Amino acid sequence: MGVTLDFAAAVVAPDSNHAGAVDRAVAVLRDSQRRGGWGYNRNVACDADSTSWVVRLIATRDPEPALLKGLFTDYLAASGGVRTFRSPALFGSWADEHDEVAPMAGLALLALGDDATADIIRMHILSRHREHGRWLPFWWRSDAYVTAHNLTFLARSGGIPPQIAAAERERSSEFVDPVDSASGQESSFDTAQRLITAVHLRASGHAELLRQAVLAAQLPDGSWPASLGLLVPGQWDPSTQIFADNRRLLSTAMSVLALVDVAMAAQSLKSPGGEEI
Repeated sequence: MGVTLDFAAAVVAPDSNHAGAVDRAVAVLRDSQRRGGWGYNRNVACDADSTSWVVRLIATRDPEPALLKGLFTDYLAASGGVRTFRSPALFGSWADEHDEVAPMAGLALLALGDDATADIIRMHILSRHREHGRWLPFWWRSDAYVTAHNLTFLARSGGIPPQIAAAERERSSEFVDPVDSASGQESSFDTAQRLITAVHLRASGHAELLRQAVLAAQLPDGSWPASLGLLVPGQWDPSTQIFADNRRLLSTAMSVLALVDVAMAAQSLKSPGGEEI
């Protein structure tokens, strides 16, 4: 949520309360840093995904973000892939290389100015798409998230190769994501991811339809509905549990992030020489 609020500041009117809240969040996160970075909460081990989101936020606010570069060493595999957890002996499949986590670490390293390591991750991400024809989800029920954030990273680290853009445009026009069993509709979380994908593929017509869908799903209190989509696979066996975002934080953060991407893309198109987000 902190990253989303920070990014949103680029497209909304300045607000001292907003900025102060983000600064306080950065201070709290700095104080809670552990040797391996950050975890999903204080009671679980550090992981590369949580650490990546925190680093992206701190890097925009901290005068010495380079001090965080070494956090990713133990998560980065020789292949250029990124493990969610550091130790396969302790965490089993949770310490495999995951396609959802690689782009998040890559984006964090870009924020830190470590382009060389980010490029290693980029090469891995490109090879994964060539190997499978897509990126594979591990932590999420659909592949909406893994697609959106790999495309985001590629766009920011040198551009999306034309062959990948063409393949993902075709997939996005044909694929229908799973729906939430409670509502019978696509989850707000997945719709937001598909909007991020459409923005980076420059599919303006599709993006506008998805933007309208995201806005229509917003609740009166300003949040977005909880989404049933987070998977927790068994570490040592093929069992899987699925969880809902009951506090609506993830659904809300991703919906706002997608709308920010739309606004920033519109600003880029209006600005001569503007770079793609």
